[in-house]
Amino acid sequence: MGARWLEAEKAAHAYEYASRYVSPVRYGLSEVSVRDIESHMVSSEAVAMSWVNDRLPATGTVQIVYGRDEVCIVDAEALRKNWLNIFVPGRDDAVVLHNLSEAILFICHERKLEFGYRTAAAQ
Repeated sequence: MGARWLEAEKAAHAYEYASRYVSPVRYGLSEVSVRDIESHMVSSEAVAMSWVNDRLPATGTVQIVYGRDEVCIVDAEALRKNWLNIFVPGRDDAVVLHNLSEAILFICHERKLEFGYRTAAAQ
């Protein structure tokens, strides 16, 4: 899929940036820094794939932030086609930031997805 992993310093910066959009009190996006939050519980992989594809733009790239030292960049279209092969619902947490829009996707280990738009106030 052609992921480019960021060096430690850039990964830490990306993690700090992504953390602005994550709720400090629950697994999910922050209602303070993200607008129009939608949630989806993954019960069917096909339905979840459609849900993600209906929301996340196919153009550009995305940063996938797993943690302070684990951040990669991939093509948005590749992520849309392969995210079920990248993330393991029930184990992985990740924040996905789209580079050409304010779109943000939170993938939670509790088999929950959240999607919204980053607000200017948090940037």
